[in-house]
Amino acid sequence: MSAALDPTLQAALQGFAAGRDLLAAGPTVAVLAGGGINRTFRVRAPSIDWVVRLGGDSDAALAISRVGERQTHAAAAALGFAPAIIHADPDAGLLVTAFLHAEAPSRAQLRAPEMLRALGARLGELHRTPLPRTVRRLDVHDALLHYLEQQDVPPGPMSRADISARLRWSLASYRQSGLALCHNDLHHRNILVGERLIFVDWEYGGVGDPLFELAAIIGYHDLDEEQRAVLLAAHGGAFKPAHVAEMCLVFDCLYALWLDTACAWHTLEVGHREALLARLSIDPADREG
Repeated sequence: MSAALDPTLQAALQGFAAGRDLLAAGPTVAVLAGGGINRTFRVRAPSIDWVVRLGGDSDAALAISRVGERQTHAAAAALGFAPAIIHADPDAGLLVTAFLHAEAPSRAQLRAPEMLRALGARLGELHRTPLPRTVRRLDVHDALLHYLEQQDVPPGPMSRADISARLRWSLASYRQSGLALCHNDLHHRNILVGERLIFVDWEYGGVGDPLFELAAIIGYHDLDEEQRAVLLAAHGGAFKPAHVAEMCLVFDCLYALWLDTACAWHTLEVGHREALLARLSIDPADREG
């Protein structure tokens, strides 16, 4: 079913020649499900099938760089890991990409062994590609400091003092595992399953620590020890268990700070919220490597 043409979407398409051609063809528009930060549409006309993403108004608070996103997405698309970019206007938060006939897995599907093996292997391919010189470098410490320094953030279910204490513990021994082209936000909705896995929404992408990428997947999907082992083995990285545990704590802390800043705790499934808070409540000194 076609949705009415959103005025903001219409204005965005009017801003470039191919978009104006599409409007003249009388497109059909469908709203795509996504997060609460952006709005995303599928826009179709004869011989045209696009995904149009309109950014939100909280990019600064959430440490989103649309220029960095475009650079990283373009590099990933050239390597076959992201949809082709049709048009991008970072200043307007506009990103237009080719629509792919592929489905995102459910959270339960992603946790299955065969999916974890496929995802681990595909990420191993991404992380072994040559580092693109045109892509920004991301530092975990900088990201954490950004969220810790945000002012006027409503209190979440865990105090920032407690989160800071856990971060001090894990970061004291943290050493970067290497550098790789990373997506850094691979929850199941950002993965498309087709002939090969394709990743979308590269807002937090860049050259960074591949272990942080894996820790994000573990944290987003509450992977248990056996599931972690499947993912890590398929990836091919020789990460020590203690190093993985430290990075998982770092990610959980950053995730909690992001949820505070985005006022998004209420969007989590109850079981996932409880699992995240349970992990954060463990004294770091009592964690097993």
